[in-house]
Amino acid sequence: MTGTALILGDGGVVGRHLALRLNASPGWSAIGLSRRAEGPEGVVHIAADLLDRADLSRHAEGLQAVTHLFVAAKVAAADAVAEAERNVRLLANALDLLERHAPGLQRVVLVHGTKWYGCHLGPYAVPAREADPSGPGPLFYFDQHDLVRVRSQACPAARRWTWCSLRPHTVWGYSQGSGNNLVTLIAVYAALLKEAGLPLSFPGSEANFRKRSQATTADLLADALLWAAVAPACAGQDVNIVNGGWFRWCDLWPSVAALFDMPPAPPDPVPLVKRMKPLEAAWPALCDRHGLRERDLGQLVNWAYGDGLFGVTWDDVSAMDKARRLGFHATEDNGAALLRILDGLRRDRIVP
Repeated sequence: MTGTALILGDGGVVGRHLALRLNASPGWSAIGLSRRAEGPEGVVHIAADLLDRADLSRHAEGLQAVTHLFVAAKVAAADAVAEAERNVRLLANALDLLERHAPGLQRVVLVHGTKWYGCHLGPYAVPAREADPSGPGPLFYFDQHDLVRVRSQACPAARRWTWCSLRPHTVWGYSQGSGNNLVTLIAVYAALLKEAGLPLSFPGSEANFRKRSQATTADLLADALLWAAVAPACAGQDVNIVNGGWFRWCDLWPSVAALFDMPPAPPDPVPLVKRMKPLEAAWPALCDRHGLRERDLGQLVNWAYGDGLFGVTWDDVSAMDKARRLGFHATEDNGAALLRILDGLRRDRIVP
């Protein structure tokens, strides 16, 4: 299969890994589009404001060959209502442009997640299945989903495209310039605690330490996105994508501590936003001593984001039956994947 992919949000953890995966796949070419030129090297990038139709239209000529649209961008807002409005508008703007100027558009793939089931609000039925009722809104997933469902059917038959949505959970992988990245947060947290001579306590509640958790590596998700873009069976489908099994942090944490040559310690319930403030001052010296690439700690971690994830007390489990039935069989071992990504951050001089 060959094609030209347009990735909205190629600088984030999902878009970055997808762009690299497409760039390495014979027959594919990738174009990244976001407000700033922050995608990976070797991928064509367009810097444009997805909320500005006039700005987007200036790039129409360069998008005529697009056959697949991947929506990995998210525009944050102060509240969920405003966030939903902005994110459905960016998708509508992109579709308007491509429907006018890219006659070969075949499929639109949305990157959503288990917030669809209300996982961010409280306990939900697990394992979550794609046919389960959605959680309460507002949530931009719902608005984007409605938009592609209606728009795909409204296209003239000769130019009709199809859609698919994937639902990962807590994507593991490196992204530049975003503090909302769990694995990078763990790595920076470990580096600062080690510098202070402290053991590696788990940065969350006892309940979170022992509950069933899940994740999706950015590498696995990139493979799933490419599969979803071309598999006929994925047309009009919503599909959970997780590593293939759940885990408990209490089982993985000793190995994380060993990777950083630190003694593990029990959960510390003090919020990261409070606990880490006095330790942040050590970061510039760590950068100088180890030649680290990013001196601005705000580009690497958002402690409030970590507090949110490590404060969850209910199980997070998604069923993968549908993905397997449709033809996606790839898996990741959670423990091995976490250590691989953390070790990669050290190798690439993101952390010591």
